[in-house]
Amino acid sequence: MICYVDIEHEDVLNDPEERDAHLAWAMDVQLRLEELAAVPCLVQHYRRVTLARLKDWGVQALIISGNASDWESYPAGAFDALFEIIREADIPILGICGGHQLICMAHGAPAGPIRPLAPGAKNAAGLGGEGYFKEWGFLPVDVLQPDPLFEGLGEHPVFLEMHYWEVKQLPAEFILLASTAECGIQAVRHRRKPLYGVQFHPEAFILPGQRYRSPLVRIVYPGGYDEAQPDGQVLLRNFLRIAGAALSP
Repeated sequence: MICYVDIEHEDVLNDPEERDAHLAWAMDVQLRLEELAAVPCLVQHYRRVTLARLKDWGVQALIISGNASDWESYPAGAFDALFEIIREADIPILGICGGHQLICMAHGAPAGPIRPLAPGAKNAAGLGGEGYFKEWGFLPVDVLQPDPLFEGLGEHPVFLEMHYWEVKQLPAEFILLASTAECGIQAVRHRRKPLYGVQFHPEAFILPGQRYRSPLVRIVYPGGYDEAQPDGQVLLRNFLRIAGAALSP
C-alpha cells in the first residue's frame, strides 16, 4: 500500500464549500496514483498519520501533499508526528510542494516567500501570496544531475508550478537534483535513503487526448489549457518504481 498524506489545514475541511473542492482534489490524486501503482492508495489527513500507524497499515511508500494554507496558520507542534516520520521512516517518501518544504524544514532548512513582487507587477490569481512573486504555470525545470526520479525525462522536463514559498537553503545530508531560475531548490534527495522533495506538482500531469484536467490545472489556467504535459506522470511512476510499487507501463 502507498499512503498519500493530506497536509491541508483543518479550517479548509471545516468550510463546506472549500471542503468539497478539497476532497475532489484529493480523490483526483488518489485515482491518478492508483492508475500507476500496483497497490492501493490510502489517503489520510496528516493528523492521523504516525510512524506506528504506517507500520500497522503496511505502507511501503509515502507521498506528502502540497497545501494552500500558510505555515503560520498551523498550531505549534502540528507537524511533530510527520517530522518524526520524515526523519525516521525507512520507506521511500516523496514530498510535493508544501510536502517538499516540510521535508526540508524537518531537516533544519528555512523556507519563505521567493521574493516581493516588483513595483507595478501583477500577482497571479489564487492561493493567497498577495505582494509576493509566484512561480505559476507549466514551466521547465533544469535537472542538475541524473537520478532514478528523473529517469526518461531529459534535462528540462515540464511540471506545474503554483507556489510563492520556497526552501531557502539546501539541508545538510541532501543533494540538489533540479532548479529553476526563480526557485533554486526545485528537487532534492537525501544522500543515504530514498527521501525526495519536489517543489512542483507532478500529480497535475496531462496526458495526450485526456479531456479531464486536474483541479490544480483549473486553478492556474481558469480559461482552460489544451496542451499535453505528461512529465509528471513519468516522475510519479519513477518514484513508485523506486518504492517497488509501480505497475509496469
